[in-house]
Amino acid sequence: MRWRRVRITISRETKKDLMEGSISLMLCNVGDYISGFYLQYFEPIIRSAPLLLALLPAASDARGDVYSSYGSRLGTLLHLGVFDRYKLPELVALGILIVLVNVWVGILLFVIGAVFHHYSLPLSDLAFVSLASALISALFMVPATTGLAIASFRKGWDPDNLVAPIATLFGDIVTIPTIVASYMIALSLPPIARLALVYVSIGVASALLVSVVVLRRKRKSWERCVRVVKENIFVIMASTSFSALAGAILLANISSVLSWKGIIAVVPAFLEDGGAIACRFSSRLTTMLHLGKIKPEIVPRNSWVFSQVGINYVHAAMVFTSLGGFGAAMALIAHATLADALTVFIVVELAGFMLTTIVSLLTYFLAIASYKLGIDPDNVLAPLLTSMADAIGTSSLVLMISVIGSYFG
Repeated sequence: MRWRRVRITISRETKKDLMEGSISLMLCNVGDYISGFYLQYFEPIIRSAPLLLALLPAASDARGDVYSSYGSRLGTLLHLGVFDRYKLPELVALGILIVLVNVWVGILLFVIGAVFHHYSLPLSDLAFVSLASALISALFMVPATTGLAIASFRKGWDPDNLVAPIATLFGDIVTIPTIVASYMIALSLPPIARLALVYVSIGVASALLVSVVVLRRKRKSWERCVRVVKENIFVIMASTSFSALAGAILLANISSVLSWKGIIAVVPAFLEDGGAIACRFSSRLTTMLHLGKIKPEIVPRNSWVFSQVGINYVHAAMVFTSLGGFGAAMALIAHATLADALTVFIVVELAGFMLTTIVSLLTYFLAIASYKLGIDPDNVLAPLLTSMADAIGTSSLVLMISVIGSYFG
């Protein structure tokens, strides 16, 4: 019997997509692992105040949306040579967005707490924790994002390729510690002081917004500030609303999530990796649609689409195998048995592939639908997909915990 060697040919484009996507996803996972370690470390505090875990998806999404768009705008200003002219309006717009978005996140958390009466807290306290964590983060995030954009541009690198993903990475790393720090500060302050911070912050943001509206009539540079706030506020509020659904799912299943050692450590990754896989796929789809290389078909017939879905699964295998190993290691550190650690690995792996399947289908159909409706997918899909992936990722993880738990139980 003669054996024939089977050769699998991979195009240069596919190799490039595999390599570049792998690098960006592993970079995202660095932040996820650090965040997961923080969550595991702060588990006793999470147990005493479960709403902090429910706050995580929306707060993390708010950081990513606000600072990645800020970094993207800085890159544009630097390329156009008008950074000095617009840097103050940009900073003012950033400050206004930070306050308004995080007060909105506090309101969302209050609604979630009201649904689950056992975990309900006053609106002023939730707004304080959300806002204080954002302001503490800003002490690091604003100079880091601004400095990175300027330094990369001066070194001849393109800020567009660096600032947004690294700003998101930094945001992931600082979100959990600042949420816990804000909660501890809230416990040490009298109610009137917590309320004062919320009202003063809203008052300052409102006064700045009114001043900017007046100033734009005299100075055109301030028109940009108004436009940035107007174009970003509703998109970010909508995306954080989707992310809040992930928080509600976590809160509804808090006992299951906390009963499995090591599972809480993988939660941040399930709030990030699905969105990262979906956004890479949507970006490639949109480019090919605009170039006319694929047709907007409900049922794809172009082999390129299937090769890109295949890339999604390769990335998923790499990312979720690594993540499963991390979760298992954290379980062992928390004195779980080897069998329990292996179960955590299986849960993460299966939930990851389930998440990848759903977001791949969702991304394709949303890209085709928006393109057919005459809406540029580049403008709407990224925030929509990342927020929806939060809820899908959390649901996938919780479902697999339930299925595998009942099987081994």
